[in-house]
Amino acid sequence: MFAYIKGTLEEIHPQKVVLEVGGIGYEIMVPESIIPKLPEIGSQLKLYTYFNVREDIQELYGFNNREEKSIFEKLITVSGIGPKVSMAILSVLTPTQLALAIVTDDIKTLCTAPGVGKKTAQRIVLELREKINKEALIGQENLDSVDATLDSQNEVIEALMALGYQHQEARQAFNAIENKDQDVSTLIRLSLKLLDRR
Repeated sequence: MFAYIKGTLEEIHPQKVVLEVGGIGYEIMVPESIIPKLPEIGSQLKLYTYFNVREDIQELYGFNNREEKSIFEKLITVSGIGPKVSMAILSVLTPTQLALAIVTDDIKTLCTAPGVGKKTAQRIVLELREKINKEALIGQENLDSVDATLDSQNEVIEALMALGYQHQEARQAFNAIENKDQDVSTLIRLSLKLLDRR
């Protein structure tokens, strides 16, 4: 129904934002990972949206780009995976990390998302492996660079946890860094800056 919504960012909450368009405030659920990337309140923002309708509820889910929205739509086709679990997964994994975990049968990475146990992760891999475009994935980031990013991510998260941060918030801070092709000490410093803004 809604391909995207573009309006003025009026409110930011941990898992949702309010966009005003033509005098109407749209409450839109978003992955926690995009919160640090949002512009200041009062700025213009465009979110790609998915409208979830059930008998008892109507909800808008918003994403920074088409890739996030696309993989969200794939996730909710998995039996037992609803929009809320899908959002939790996208709060800790980027679309590329998620797609790579699915095509490489990386159950451990999938289980880092809140609400995803081993059986759920196995079901995600089983039902989505054939739906993930491996060529596009490898074209987007070659596998060597993905491995290097994952190594850096693990080092950064371990360092942040040693400083007292929770695993999930450490991962979210790392995911919010635009350029991950930097040395680990720089990535840790950038992650700490993002965490300090919260």
